[in-house]
Amino acid sequence: TAEDKLIADAARFRERGIVGEAAPENPVQGLINVLGTVLGFNFVVIVGLFLWFLSGVFSLYALDNDAIIIAVKAAFDPFILPLLSTHMGLTFLSYGLEKAFGEGDPEDDGGFR
Repeated sequence: TAEDKLIADAARFRERGIVGEAAPENPVQGLINVLGTVLGFNFVVIVGLFLWFLSGVFSLYALDNDAIIIAVKAAFDPFILPLLSTHMGLTFLSYGLEKAFGEGDPEDDGGFR
């Protein structure tokens, strides 16, 4: 079958040394990857909260109903502000770790685009 041929080809490549083994992951690089995942999920939550805020503004001015914006205001101090602060702190931490210990991007020339 095609799967058996693929497995045989992979074994042949390994014997010839064409396919190198993956380098062991640096623990700091693992932390950077985890931070990237957390920041990705956190960003989706922040976008959802921003859409909630925009729906509150729309409801306030277009529908003359302030229930949604009051709920957003009530959630700001205990939930939204700590979430935004954590996101900002993790972003700086991730950037610093990437610059100090990361593998770097071969296409990055260090300049602004």
